[in-house]
Amino acid sequence: TVITSGVDGLVRVFDLRSPSSSTPKSGGLCPAATEFRLPRSEEALSHSVGYGGALVAVGGSRGLVHFYDLRGGRGGLSGTATQQPLGTYRDAHTEEVTRVRFQPSPSSGAGASTTSVLATASEDGLMHFFDTSRPNEELALQSSCNLLCPLRDVTFFGPRLEGVLCLTGSETAQAWHWDSAQRICDYGGENLRGTLSQLSGGTPEFGVEYLAGAHWDHGRQELSLVGGNARGNAAIFKMDVNDAQCKHRLRGGHRGCVRGMAWQAGRRLFTGGEDARLCEWTLDAISLTQPSSSPSTAVPRRSAGGGGPTRRGKSKGSATASPY
Repeated sequence: TVITSGVDGLVRVFDLRSPSSSTPKSGGLCPAATEFRLPRSEEALSHSVGYGGALVAVGGSRGLVHFYDLRGGRGGLSGTATQQPLGTYRDAHTEEVTRVRFQPSPSSGAGASTTSVLATASEDGLMHFFDTSRPNEELALQSSCNLLCPLRDVTFFGPRLEGVLCLTGSETAQAWHWDSAQRICDYGGENLRGTLSQLSGGTPEFGVEYLAGAHWDHGRQELSLVGGNARGNAAIFKMDVNDAQCKHRLRGGHRGCVRGMAWQAGRRLFTGGEDARLCEWTLDAISLTQPSSSPSTAVPRRSAGGGGPTRRGKSKGSATASPY
């Protein structure tokens, strides 16, 4: 099952086992099994699935967080569902809710299951944590953090997933302990991109102009941050308290900014960019022969869309994976 949300206010549920449609309007794509439309023409900016796939939380453009029961739409329902939200958090935020994220279950490792804790982040600079098993918003609120700048992304990390790494609209990163609402560290403030650019080689080719996302590898107990530039190149940094180390540099896959990523089994990375390309990277293959003190440089294992990547030769002194 794949779930999407968009500025059209729709939350769509796709069953990939369903056959693709042959109608001209669909373009041969898999039709949505279920659709939910947010009320009052609200844009659906972010979503997160919890409770074993039974519940989806949706962050909207009016500062609201809506909850929908995914089980109600199964069994052949097509078209736009008229089902109203199970509930809505109305008082947490005053501006767009840019990210909602259920906390992965520490016992699940890869995050296949979640706890009842939901993080919400907004343009208003606030990040809240709710125990969604409680009956109403007031009782559910566990803690609040004020970052004093718009928030763009949150990633749970730590042995018990007690920490969150926050990415902001000003391309800064902060680590917080969510339960106590205490900040752990601020990674360089406005100078973070310059610091990461130096760590990735200090050249324009791998200069960091924006932060693309973060990932917690439960098996390795390692927090990674991905930064990129308009050339389409990116770098992966291992983040520790008040410290960062460049582990991998990714080049030749994209010709525009990387805007989305998905990690598989920790060491395989899929990236999507503004160039309409989807690239697959295998990180283990490029790190085994490279000294830990210097980053490895990779080209994508394979890619789709946008005409395909330009393959480049190996950089002297860097281990490079070959695409196929």
